[in-house]
Amino acid sequence: MSTFPLAARDTTAEDLVSRHVDVLELPHEFVLECGQVLRNGRLAWQCEGPVSAPLVVVLGGISAHRGFSRADGRGWWQSQFGPGQAVDTRCFRVLGIDWLGGSGASSGARAGDGLLTISTSDQARALLLLLNRLGVRQVHLLIGASYGGSVAQHLAALLGARLRRLVVLCAVHRSSRFALAYRRIQRTILDLGQDSAEALGLARSLAVLGYRTPEGIEQRFADGDVLGWLKHHGDSFPKRFDCDAYRCLGASLDSHHIDPETIRVPTTLFNVDEDLLVPSSLAHEFAARCGGSCDLHEVSSVYGHDAFLKEDAAVARLFKAALQDDAT
Repeated sequence: MSTFPLAARDTTAEDLVSRHVDVLELPHEFVLECGQVLRNGRLAWQCEGPVSAPLVVVLGGISAHRGFSRADGRGWWQSQFGPGQAVDTRCFRVLGIDWLGGSGASSGARAGDGLLTISTSDQARALLLLLNRLGVRQVHLLIGASYGGSVAQHLAALLGARLRRLVVLCAVHRSSRFALAYRRIQRTILDLGQDSAEALGLARSLAVLGYRTPEGIEQRFADGDVLGWLKHHGDSFPKRFDCDAYRCLGASLDSHHIDPETIRVPTTLFNVDEDLLVPSSLAHEFAARCGGSCDLHEVSSVYGHDAFLKEDAAVARLFKAALQDDAT
């Protein structure tokens, strides 16, 4: 069985669904893939669910954090994780983290006067250290979406037989050329705006627009205010994120690359036909080259890249099937 220390504790009405929040101190000098050294690094994490239950690891986009589920109901993936949800925390133990280089409680993007270059592989190696420290012998299910899907691929390769099944949503083995160009424009906005809150808000507004589809925007705002919607995202994002983190994690996603053949565990790949950032051609290439069996689930959604957060029923069915399938 997996073993977890009883860290800072926030217990709900049922003791079966206990929430533990803590920070792992990384090795004094954690050498990054680029050769830079992260000194006195910290990886913040949260676990929810029975201590002895099968472990599920969940990783989200660059703005996601360890709070996949929260007591106040405002977790970033509350629709899928929690008591009675697709990944029921009365039956499974769920682990999430704050990204290295992000704006959470993990180590941030800046070291001294410079920015760190943190790869998706670096995130996976740090997470592997956490799993080892927690005494995890097997991960029942690893779920990664968007940026988290890129990190999950590296972690799956590292875990090997210690992982039962991998589920990747809206992510593949490398960034598309469109996505590379799209994120470069966003970082250029930060440069031209001298890292102001307004520049970060504008960059985020552009990103949010690309996560959707023209048809979805037309349907939602046929009689509404699309500019007000974008302004809301632009105004709120700088309150919880900073320019250094946005640069760091965007560049991390740009540089993501893995040979799918190194992923030798049973894999489920969720791809959206209308996703502007992850073209179907790359999803088919990933599935064909995957080192283990790979079930490619293709869906059509007006939500585009954001479908993993919006198509609740389809994603719930995917998770339930992955939790029940005998991957051995």
